[in-house]
Amino acid sequence: MQGRSDMDIVSIIICNWNYGRYLSECLDSVVNQTHRPIQIVFVDDGSTDNSIEVFKSKLTTFEKNDIQYESFYYNNNGGRIRSLNKAIEIAKGEYSAILDSDDILHDKFIEISKYELNKERATDPKIGFIYTNLDIIDKNGEMISQGLSDEFDTEKVLQYSYIPDCGLTYTYILKECYPFDPTIMVNTKHHKWQKIVRAGWKGKLIHTRLYKYRMHDCNISGINIRINSDRTKLIEKWNPHKESGN
Repeated sequence: MQGRSDMDIVSIIICNWNYGRYLSECLDSVVNQTHRPIQIVFVDDGSTDNSIEVFKSKLTTFEKNDIQYESFYYNNNGGRIRSLNKAIEIAKGEYSAILDSDDILHDKFIEISKYELNKERATDPKIGFIYTNLDIIDKNGEMISQGLSDEFDTEKVLQYSYIPDCGLTYTYILKECYPFDPTIMVNTKHHKWQKIVRAGWKGKLIHTRLYKYRMHDCNISGINIRINSDRTKLIEKWNPHKESGN
């Protein structure tokens, strides 16, 4: 897309492994964003399902909707961090968000997150990322409850994994903290946020729920939740000791 600088672009990083059954809905949620320009960075970690075919089936849709895209396909499974490191190499936007391939962005995720990040950065130059509350859905996309994060606290981040993976970050911060440790197969998002925070950056919580986290058989161990008897209120804590790596 000529005439636009990289500083206008938001890179959406999607690291995938065998989530082809959810990938189309994930990609559609990027297409439906109210913000442009967008770069999708898709890295497949050796999937054995139809993930790559699903991604390729969306290329015409990306082009029609003014979305840039880059992809890289590994021929073996090497873990989420390896894929993340590759994606960070490719990302060229001023901002980046890491979106799990089974999750879904609300239409204004980028628009609101970008506005809030720039606003917070104007008053505190050490603010490097924005994270949000979220909806929790089941494998069929049905609403289960609400995921509520805690306010940012440097010491707490270094001890506990409570910040969701999908936060909007300045890309140069990811590149400064890159590479992340590819030997880490669990607790991957906690490792990422810890390294960013140890580099001196701070985050800010948006209380609006701006994306949908999908709970299913492959990732349910990653969240320790308690839902009351009427299933209308969630008390959710991100458990750093049980989180799956993908």
